[in-house]
Amino acid sequence: MRVVLADDPLIERVLDDTYPVWHEGLTRDAYSKWSRGQLRTPWGREHLQRFVLVDDAGAHVASLKRYRHPVRVDGRDGWMCGIGAVLTVPDHRGAGHAARLVEHVVEQSRREGALLAGLFSEIGTAYYERLGFSVMALDEVSVHVSPSRRAGSPAMLVRAGDDRDMPLLAAMHAVRAKEARFAMRRDTPLIHYAIAKKRLFAGLSTPGTRQLEFFVAEEGHAVAVAYVVLSQNQYGWTLEEAGDRDPAGARLGAIFQVLLAREPSLRDPVIRAWWPRGFPTPPQLTLANRCDPKDVFMVRPLAGGIELPPGPEGVFWWRSDYF
Repeated sequence: MRVVLADDPLIERVLDDTYPVWHEGLTRDAYSKWSRGQLRTPWGREHLQRFVLVDDAGAHVASLKRYRHPVRVDGRDGWMCGIGAVLTVPDHRGAGHAARLVEHVVEQSRREGALLAGLFSEIGTAYYERLGFSVMALDEVSVHVSPSRRAGSPAMLVRAGDDRDMPLLAAMHAVRAKEARFAMRRDTPLIHYAIAKKRLFAGLSTPGTRQLEFFVAEEGHAVAVAYVVLSQNQYGWTLEEAGDRDPAGARLGAIFQVLLAREPSLRDPVIRAWWPRGFPTPPQLTLANRCDPKDVFMVRPLAGGIELPPGPEGVFWWRSDYF
């Protein structure tokens, strides 16, 4: 057995195996385009790799994706080995291949200087706890929007966001996440990647089933001062990420009011979010029904002196940061 970095032909063979598990309604061709599209973004080319465990005959038996996520832990800047899409080929399950591959990639990342490793588990916590990972608490909430005190939407300029806004979005995030014990360092390429990934996924889905919306509020000379990224499907809205230069978050709340005012005859959608406790609750919004996310975030320190926050109070993590 040996671990190799997958080239394009091997990636397609791996996608044949992962497609039945993670296609989320995409066709096989669209699923491949979604994978290739992520690798063609500037951030994806530099930070996303797929590792494969192959046997002596060259057949792959297990695979995973590794992300190099820039993070800050207790004021210490570095990177996290983000592990995703861990899968063993069905005919080879039960022999410990996935665990062997995870350990190899984690140890390689440790040698390369990673501060910690992280993953999202869909299969509970016991398996990854045996590999040294611990649960990192996050908050999932329902977001309720209060109607504007006047009929119609607030008198506020809201427009579609674009690439010129990305540096300002990164600056908003840096200010908000500054005091968190554990947070992603979300620079312009990473924010662009996160939005492009969701936009590509919606565009490749069956027409009319998914939508990605990216809006900013602007003031003077088209300067973005707040923003929101929302995924929409038949079940409602998911807040992917947001930001606001207003300490109270009032502009973000007004954006939600503007978006709901577009179709006043319809019932307000269900809105779910991973809401960092270090981010203010805008006065127009109410957060309710706090619970743990379905996909459990787990981390494993790789460098000395890394202590993880005991609860969600010290974690600043948006749904866009899922990997």
